[in-house]
Amino acid sequence: MRLAILSGLTLAMLVASDDAADAKYQELVKRAKSGDLAIDFKDLRMACAEAGNCDARGNSKEMLAMRRAFQDKQFSDAAKEAEGLIDKGFANIEAHAICARAYESLGKTEEAAPHDAIAKGLIRSILDSGDGKTKATAFVVIGTHEEYLIVTVHGLPRPGSQALVAGKPHSYDLLTVTNPKSGQKLEL
Repeated sequence: MRLAILSGLTLAMLVASDDAADAKYQELVKRAKSGDLAIDFKDLRMACAEAGNCDARGNSKEMLAMRRAFQDKQFSDAAKEAEGLIDKGFANIEAHAICARAYESLGKTEEAAPHDAIAKGLIRSILDSGDGKTKATAFVVIGTHEEYLIVTVHGLPRPGSQALVAGKPHSYDLLTVTNPKSGQKLEL
């Protein structure tokens, strides 16, 4: 069985942002923080990619500190690290997810709920962007961090290889993953 999930990233998303892009991003963040979870999460992710003040990937040292704190069951520290990452990039899906789990572990369900809803909304916005079977129906992502997240959402390990596939209007990443249950190689 061959499952092809292609992800597209337009060059336009990599260009420097302008004031309008920053304003759009800030407005969507403001709405989400106020509890408006009916926002278009794909728009939020795209606005983050265009904004000069959004880091959806997260600083690698801070991401590692957040993950370690969570793995070590230092849930207060994990939540603090996650909140700091979210402040720098509201579209950081992993930070929202870990923040939600950390607050749940601390028994702070009211603090956990919005982070859980935002993480799910952001993930859903990727999954709803296409079925990933062709270039025309590729998942739309804002970076490789979202590609790896989608692989994880499908219950698969990190890709064994990644190749850039030329296309129009942009290029696509083709990820090759071995399914640990079946041993079958999948192209995503």
